[in-house]
Amino acid sequence: MSTEDTNTSGEQSSGAASQQNTQTKGSGGKTAVAVVAAAALAGSAGFLVANSTGDDGADASTAGGSGEAAQTVSNIEVSGEHRGFDEVHQEDPLVTTDWLAERLDEGELHEQDIVLLDVSEDLPDSELTPYSEAHIPQAQYVEWSEEFTQPNTREFISEDEFTELAQSLGINQDSTVVLYGDNNNWFAAYASWVFNLYGAEDVRLLDGGLHKWEAYEDRELVEDVPEVPEGDFEAQPQNLDIRALQPDVLEVAEENAAADGEAVAGTNLVDIRSAEEHNGEVGVDPEIFEGEGASIWGHIPGSVNVTWTDIVDDETGEFLPEEEIRTIYEEAGVDFSDPTIAYCRIGERASHTWFALSQILGEEVSVYDGSWSEWGNTVGVPVANNTGDRAGLWGQQ
Repeated sequence: MSTEDTNTSGEQSSGAASQQNTQTKGSGGKTAVAVVAAAALAGSAGFLVANSTGDDGADASTAGGSGEAAQTVSNIEVSGEHRGFDEVHQEDPLVTTDWLAERLDEGELHEQDIVLLDVSEDLPDSELTPYSEAHIPQAQYVEWSEEFTQPNTREFISEDEFTELAQSLGINQDSTVVLYGDNNNWFAAYASWVFNLYGAEDVRLLDGGLHKWEAYEDRELVEDVPEVPEGDFEAQPQNLDIRALQPDVLEVAEENAAADGEAVAGTNLVDIRSAEEHNGEVGVDPEIFEGEGASIWGHIPGSVNVTWTDIVDDETGEFLPEEEIRTIYEEAGVDFSDPTIAYCRIGERASHTWFALSQILGEEVSVYDGSWSEWGNTVGVPVANNTGDRAGLWGQQ
């Protein structure tokens, strides 16, 4: 079973139906975003009434009758600030295996202010060697499901905790952080997004990841775990411009649902799951996640479906050339004159798409890390299902 099912990444559980964001200033100029969820029980109250839409845009269910609307309120604060997209865009987001091999030949990476991190999923059936057995020389390991998130919540570690983690890895303010992993770098890309979320300025991916280094090029792996001096990196509050919470997505989804599921809200929604998941035929890809999934199947109204593997070279695991990536998304219906929100199941595959669109193409992109595990288990949010069925726990299976 994939760790996408058995672990929770840093995803924000933010409630249901019609919601609003309220911002209050905390200490140090940080913005605390309070997520307030309102569940409408009466159609006359002016809240969301369409729970599910098909291809024809017909409502699968509507709330009727009269009366007052009851609210369920989840007052969850996410500490962060809006720093825009400029600080996360960089000219050289990818490094090659040749580049890394040359740096390793030059000596200790920490003396070159380079920190190499392995962030892998380590599935039992992977053809690649797990870090505990051998890894790229001088690489340290980061356990994504434990070290980035708070225990028993769907929220990230605090700013201070991220500072402590980064310093323990030997990261300085001006360090170049190079990330790689298995499975075409999807968890490494997730780590890249998390590092950018906390203000790291020079974060790159090893293009092709462990697959290219080990399987394709048969380069050296070692058992030694490096010892590095403590770094001086200081995390910043989360950059809320590259993270979308459920209320942000709901605002877009409601506009699209009101337009018969057409994308009219001025924000692209990119669903990077499999076509079967997007269409609502399955809850998750059963070959990968053994059939476990959300109680409602389908996609967020107005989203386009570009499976994340479509932008990766099948042989080397590297990203496709920039213009090919851009063409794939534009042909799918993405208008890059508008901002984009990417989502998947728990946010890590969407981070891979975020890396491609934000870092390689330089576009304005955020990750809805709650993704389908939040959306598909939330009562009252609009869902589109291309099968015409009520699929999932509450439908005909």
